[in-house]
Amino acid sequence: MEELLGLLDRLTVILGELTAVQKDVAASVHEDDLIRLGECMKKEQALSLSLRNIDQKRLRLQQQMGLEKITLSALPEQIDSMELREKVKDAAERLSAQYRIMQSAAEVARSALECSLHQVENMIAGLGLDPEHVKDHTITTGGPHTDFRA
Repeated sequence: MEELLGLLDRLTVILGELTAVQKDVAASVHEDDLIRLGECMKKEQALSLSLRNIDQKRLRLQQQMGLEKITLSALPEQIDSMELREKVKDAAERLSAQYRIMQSAAEVARSALECSLHQVENMIAGLGLDPEHVKDHTITTGGPHTDFRA
């Protein structure tokens, strides 16, 4: 059970880090900082892989404990020791709360990205080009890092 508590705590930490990245994504979009946005995407991918890995360990551990069908919110009820039950309940509540915070930050980042994309599409349309047609072509600007997919 202590190992499960450790995994729940680690999941909470990673979700906190992912939340910070989502906030940084939104800030990068608002500041038109594509380099920083790219770094955020790399961090997000690495954290997502870590999150998936730890969650798989949690699922395996719950399976070994005979608790594979038990949801996170119902997990404390499965524990006999009152002290351990409270620890698991607190860890589950922290994890759930951090997940909700991360979801909110991700929604803000997604909205910022969509808004920025819409502005780019309007600029392309303002140039007399069809944004759907431009998506299928590479645009060359002439400087370093010049080729990109529109």
